[in-house]
Amino acid sequence: MANNREALQSYLARISNSLDTENGALLASLVKINDAHAKTLQPVVRSMKVQALESTVRNRLDENWAEVVCGHLKVLKEMANATGSNGFGSESGGGIDIPEVVAAELQNSTAQAFHQFFPSQTRWCLPVLYALNGDLWSLSAQADDVSRKRGSKAGRLEEAARTMNKAFSYCVTDRFSPLERSRKWGTYHIVNLLFKTYFKLTQTNLCSTILRSVAAGDLPDLERYPIADQVTFKFYVGVLSFYNEQYKKAEEELSFALWHCPTGKGKQARKRIEKIRILILNYLIPTRFILGFLPSASLFIKYPALDYLYGNFALAIRRGDVRLFDETLYRLQRDLINRGTYLTVERARALAARMLFKKVWLINQRSTRIPMAQFQRALHLAGTDVTPDAVACMLANMIDKGYLKGYLSFEKQMVVTAKEDPFPNLKVVSV
Repeated sequence: MANNREALQSYLARISNSLDTENGALLASLVKINDAHAKTLQPVVRSMKVQALESTVRNRLDENWAEVVCGHLKVLKEMANATGSNGFGSESGGGIDIPEVVAAELQNSTAQAFHQFFPSQTRWCLPVLYALNGDLWSLSAQADDVSRKRGSKAGRLEEAARTMNKAFSYCVTDRFSPLERSRKWGTYHIVNLLFKTYFKLTQTNLCSTILRSVAAGDLPDLERYPIADQVTFKFYVGVLSFYNEQYKKAEEELSFALWHCPTGKGKQARKRIEKIRILILNYLIPTRFILGFLPSASLFIKYPALDYLYGNFALAIRRGDVRLFDETLYRLQRDLINRGTYLTVERARALAARMLFKKVWLINQRSTRIPMAQFQRALHLAGTDVTPDAVACMLANMIDKGYLKGYLSFEKQMVVTAKEDPFPNLKVVSV
C-alpha cells in the first residue's frame, strides 16, 4: 500500500508541476490513457476505492483540475478492471456490465469537467484539450463496437460528438485572449476530430454547420496552423466536395492533402503515412477520372491496392473499352461502395464511352455527320448491346455534359458534330 501511495503521489506531483509551469504537453501526456504513466498507475488505482482516490487527489490539486484528474484515474481504474474481467459499473452501483461503455462514459464526464473551466484558459492548455477529446473519441468508438456485438444500443459516439462540439465552440469563439495565446489555435484540430466523428456516424451533413462556423469565426489563416491540421482539414473538405459532386474543389483540396502529407521517420511512421496517402488517393483518383486525368502506371505499381480498385477503370477509359469498364464495375461493386466511391466511378463510364465514340469519329475521317447506328455498332463490337434509344440517350448526355459538342438529328438519325474540336479536352469542361 505504501508503494501505491508513493506512485500516486509522484504522479500528482508531476501534474502539479506541469500546472505551475503551464507545461501543456507534459500535462496532456499525464491525462492520456495510452501514456506510460497509465500502465504504471493501473494496478495502483485498481487496488484503491474510488473515495480514497478522490480524497488523495483533492488534497493535492485545486477543485477544477482535481475533477479532471479524478475522472482520468477512474477511466484507468475501469480499464484495469476490464482487463481483470471485473466491471467498474458493479462498484458504482450502476448495474452496467460492459466495461468499455463505462470507460467511455467516464471519459465523457472527464472531458466535460475540463470544458467547464476551459474558457478561462489560454493556448497553453490546448494539448490537454486534444488529449481528453482524442481519448473520448477512441473509447466511445470502442464502446459502440462492443455494444453492437452484444446487441446493445450504441450511442456513446453521438454523446461524444455533443461534448466535442462544446470544445469547438470554446475554441472558435475566443474573442478576449491575445491572438498569440488564443484558444482559436485549437479550432482546426477539434474540427478535424468532429469531422472524423461525423464520418464514423455517417452524419456528414452535420459538417456543413461546422464549416459555416469556421468561416464566420475570424480565425487566423489556415496556413498558420500546424501542417497536420491543414492536411486533415483539407482531406475532409475534399471528401465532402467529392460527395457533393464538386469535383474541381475536391481535386484542389485532396491534391493539397496528398502533396503536403508529412514524411514519416521509422518503419511504423512510414507505414502509417502510406496508409494516409492511399486513403487520400482513394478519392482523388476517381475525382481526376471525372476531370479527365488518368493515373500513371508508376502510381499503380507503387500502390497495388489502388491498382486493384482503379487500374482497369483507367485502362478502360484510355482504350474506350466499355465492356472492360462494366465488367470491372460489376466485380468491384461491393469494394467501391464500402469505400464511398462507387457512384463517381460509375459516372466515369461515360468517359470510356466517349473515347469509343471518338474512335468512331476518327474512323469516319472526322466527319461532322455520323449515323447513330455506327455508335450502336461500335458498342456491339465492344461487347455491349444496347438499343438505338439507349445510344441516343448516351449521346444526348454527353452533349449535355460538354463531353461532345454537337446535336442529334432524330429525323435523320444522325449525330451532327461541331466542326472544331467536337471532343474537347475534359480539363476545360465544366463539371
